[in-house]
Amino acid sequence: MTNYFIEVPKEYQYLSNWSDFDSILPPGHVILNKSICGCGCTDYYLTNDLPVILVSPRKALITSKLKGSRTAGKLFYFDRSNGGDVSETITAMGDYLSFCGGNPFGGQLLAPKIMVTYDSLRNVVDALTNWNLMDQFTIVVDEFTCIFTDVKFKGSVEVNLLHQLETLPNRTVYISATPLKDAYLSVLGQFQNLPYVTLQWDPSRVETVNVYYSKMTSPVSAIGQIIKDYRRSGVFKSKIVNGQRVDSTEAVFFLNSVEDIIKIIRKYKLTPAETMVICADTASNWARLKRIQFSIGTVPNETEYTTLNKPFMFVTKCSFEGTDFYSDSSTSYVFADCHWDNLALDISIDLPQIAGRCRSKNNPFRNEIFYYYKHRNSDLEEQMDLNAALQHYADKRADSIQQVKELANVTHPGHRDRILQSQERYQYSKNYVDAVDNPDGTWTAVCNELAYVADVRAAEIKANQYQSTYQMLSFMKENGFVPKDQNAQQEKLFTQFMALFDQDGNFERRMKLMIDTINYYPCLEDLIDQAPVIPYECKEYYHELGPDRIKACGYIEANLKRELENVRMASLINIQLEPDVVYSNAAIKKMIQAEYDRLGMNATAKATEITKYVPGVIPARYTDNNGKKQNGYKLI
Repeated sequence: MTNYFIEVPKEYQYLSNWSDFDSILPPGHVILNKSICGCGCTDYYLTNDLPVILVSPRKALITSKLKGSRTAGKLFYFDRSNGGDVSETITAMGDYLSFCGGNPFGGQLLAPKIMVTYDSLRNVVDALTNWNLMDQFTIVVDEFTCIFTDVKFKGSVEVNLLHQLETLPNRTVYISATPLKDAYLSVLGQFQNLPYVTLQWDPSRVETVNVYYSKMTSPVSAIGQIIKDYRRSGVFKSKIVNGQRVDSTEAVFFLNSVEDIIKIIRKYKLTPAETMVICADTASNWARLKRIQFSIGTVPNETEYTTLNKPFMFVTKCSFEGTDFYSDSSTSYVFADCHWDNLALDISIDLPQIAGRCRSKNNPFRNEIFYYYKHRNSDLEEQMDLNAALQHYADKRADSIQQVKELANVTHPGHRDRILQSQERYQYSKNYVDAVDNPDGTWTAVCNELAYVADVRAAEIKANQYQSTYQMLSFMKENGFVPKDQNAQQEKLFTQFMALFDQDGNFERRMKLMIDTINYYPCLEDLIDQAPVIPYECKEYYHELGPDRIKACGYIEANLKRELENVRMASLINIQLEPDVVYSNAAIKKMIQAEYDRLGMNATAKATEITKYVPGVIPARYTDNNGKKQNGYKLI
């Protein structure tokens, strides 16, 4: 593997502005490390003058490009998800190519841009080959590291994709902002001798991302606390920008577990009106979400997000790789648990992908990630000793290579089917034997090196990145993040609050400071509540009256005392109403005032207050003696 470095001219903020970028790359097959997400590389290939086949690991990525402001209406998606006859899709692709113009296309109209998922590339290649057009196309493999990360649940698709790409002479660019380490790539013959190009950007183009980390017991409990804080305060985070307070009213939870997402929705009673779930578009996920009256959502584009975004957005891994998110006020929360393979996020790959997802430059929270993690425990450390794990995978690989040799002369399609069914069931836990399809209709047994690399990588992530907080922070720093301890940040904010509280003896200003601080920083509520130097009366007013009543009282101590007495006396109010009898507002007011006077409360009654004292009372209308409709209340 030969390394090349290309310095991006400072005047190009996005590769889509660099018209001759592709001509600077080495010819043939090449690996392109964009270095940063959101640099316009995919847009470049979807808007330039080259006929392009964009091969994507995710349908969500394709969907976002179909709705893009620069690409909408100009792309063809080779979509087989509707289960229809593939010949219909091929015919539609032929019509699209005819629309693109002559020579054989591109001429006066536009260069063809065909988008296809990994599993359908063979259909596109076969059709273009039959039409003698295949040699015109550049192949762009977007987010190509998914070839490695997805192998456990669709390994046959990935190994067949690499097998086919290796045989094609077309110009092929493997793109990612977060490629795997050379040590992993060099295991695969397809990548061993490819040029590896790394883009070097002007430092001003590289944005600093702060990662606020905190331990968790589980994603369900951690997200539950965030939901509770939001429901109490109405915001996820707040900050001062140019002297003005800005609130985050949307949260994106990057949680790679549909099972946990469903638990959270049920436990905290989230509704479809306030919640969106973005996950793999599979029959299983549709069925699971349907049972809780939810469905799989789609990411709103840059023209839709202001009306379609919701407070709670849950996103699994298959949806955040390469997909553009838009929001003016969203906060990103990430959850990593190395006890489970699907939750053991790779700090070197997954975290940069997540950091690059929000494309709204005016979102003041876009360069912050709130990262919740769980370390390995001692039992797991004993089970997952790295050297023992690597030796086990090496032995499994050697056994698989031997089995492949024994299958060299086996041609019966039934044996191929049994191999594929076994790997679909066991996900390469027993061996790495797989099957690739040949152009002549035959098949060949192979050792799926992708699955081997995936096992080695998973073991190294658990053993290295999550061995300790120190190791985790080291990986974050190596990958350009600025880690900050959430608890330390809270302590710092609390110290600042206490300094202000102590230096001002005025009750009203103290009370206002306490209410505003909890409103801005809900995470400080427990620390303030437990602080012995905060007067008991302040805490009493907060818990019994709540911030809205305290504000209505102007933070004045005498008003708060009177209000608290009224609230406590209100529990003694006893008003009896006959069911289904409509009482006039005047009659209701008279009953309440009589109770206020009996209890010695210094308060003036209002008819609307009846709903506080008698459960089951609702507004109602009645006809008075003059035949006019009047407002009142009745007990159901």
